[in-house]
Amino acid sequence: MVQGSEQQPSLDVLRREGADILILPSPLLDEHHIEHVQWSDAYVLVAARNRSLTPRPFHELCESVRYVSWRHAGVERLHSQLAAAQVRLSHRGELSCVATLLDLVAKGQCMTILPSRLIPDDSHLYECIRLPVQIERSISVIARPGSLLSNAANEVIEVLKRLPVGG
Repeated sequence: MVQGSEQQPSLDVLRREGADILILPSPLLDEHHIEHVQWSDAYVLVAARNRSLTPRPFHELCESVRYVSWRHAGVERLHSQLAAAQVRLSHRGELSCVATLLDLVAKGQCMTILPSRLIPDDSHLYECIRLPVQIERSISVIARPGSLLSNAANEVIEVLKRLPVGG
C-alpha cells in the first residue's frame, strides 16, 4: 500500500492509473538506479467464431451474447471507460481464470473483453472485435538493475523485454 505522502516518483505511473501492474523490489532506490520496462496492448471484444464466417457487428454481439468480465486490476477502469463511451453490455458475472473464460467463449456461452495479447495465437475458435473506443492497458515493471527479484518477477521482465514496445 502506498501512502499519499510518500515521495517515490517511480510510483507516479501507478497513481495516475497509467499501469495495471507494477513490480517493485524492496527497498526502492531513486530513479537513477531503476530499470523501467513498459508495454501496452489494446482490449478487444472476444466472442465465439461465427459459423457463417461473416464477422458480427459489435452492437449485435452486445445485444445477443452475455458478457462475462475478466477479473483483474484494471476491470473497473475498463468498465468506466466503456460506460463513458456509452457502450452497454449485458454483464453476467466475472471470472479470474483466463483459460476458463476463453473456454466458455469458445463454446458460445458468453463473450468477454481481454487485452489482445491474452488471445492465443491459434485463435481460430475466437472472433476478436475492436471496441468502439480504443482502450489500452499498460504494464510497467520497475526494478533495480541486477536486483534479486523473484523468479516470477524476472520471468515477467524477460517476457516484456522480448515484446515490441507499445503493443
